[in-house]
Amino acid sequence: MERGAEHGEKLSEECSTISAARGLGHDTTRGDRYVAELGAEQRAKHSTPIDTEFGLQPGKYTERPGAYSEKSGSILWLSGWSMPSAVFHDVRRKLPEFRHFYADYGSAESPEAITESARRLALSLRAGEPHGDPSSEPHERAAPAPPPLLIAGWSLGGLVALRLASEGLAAGLVLFGATARFVRQPAEQQSGWAPASVKAMIPALRQDPDRVLQQFRRQMFTKEERRDGLGANLPEASGWSVPGLIAGLELLAAEDVRDVLPDIRCPVLLIHGTHDKICPYGAALEILAGVPQAVLVEAAGCGHVPFLQKERQTAETIRSWWNDLSERQNPAPV
Repeated sequence: MERGAEHGEKLSEECSTISAARGLGHDTTRGDRYVAELGAEQRAKHSTPIDTEFGLQPGKYTERPGAYSEKSGSILWLSGWSMPSAVFHDVRRKLPEFRHFYADYGSAESPEAITESARRLALSLRAGEPHGDPSSEPHERAAPAPPPLLIAGWSLGGLVALRLASEGLAAGLVLFGATARFVRQPAEQQSGWAPASVKAMIPALRQDPDRVLQQFRRQMFTKEERRDGLGANLPEASGWSVPGLIAGLELLAAEDVRDVLPDIRCPVLLIHGTHDKICPYGAALEILAGVPQAVLVEAAGCGHVPFLQKERQTAETIRSWWNDLSERQNPAPV
């Protein structure tokens, strides 16, 4: 076995079996106790009630609109490390009232290039400039006046989305399995990964990227989700170059937006799996406590991909949250 591949194998084993000792993930027993103890007060203070179908309380916004509404606006989708934007396809399809765009940073050659590509697109959308999503339907073309811009980020994309929101580039954020700081010291093991583990993935990628990606994908799911074959619903192709994967790891190792969380004044919807091993649940609680207008939807028992095979519930949750905000900000005349 090649050295890099061997290291990747060990990394995968560490993530799943000795996370408590090395701080590499979410130990289910300790993590549940941590969530119960640390999260109770925060959830009571900030979170929105959820129903049994994973979403906000049922309301008048559950009916799916049939076409784009300028009132709804646009969504800029930012995917996670090693994942193509196609992972959001089914969620986007169930939100036809929005225009959909995505930032493609899988070939970026530096961490700065990843953030800058998303920043440029967000700026152009806010300015009302036409900017293409190759999958856009005719009704999704840019309107003359810029509509509200939501940024939806998953994992690495969530970290970038938080940075952009702190710069005032979003009218709202939707975050899946997100974190404000991915690498953590041992004392913070319930909120992230050890720096050495992320660093070790870089030479392993150069040796055998396919094996590293397979191992990483495995860690996205709980044991029950793997048993049910949930991973088969992810897009097969990554679409990321090896330099892009390395740039993404470097961004995850370096970026820290915890200090700017109070600067994020737009509403934020957090959807986070309670058994997430990539961005543990403690990371969601940290964002919840730091952002003034954040609400949390717990995806009970889910791993790192809480929207997968829950696209309808996810879309309805986003719709209900955003429409309720819009109505409160712009109430209909009596």
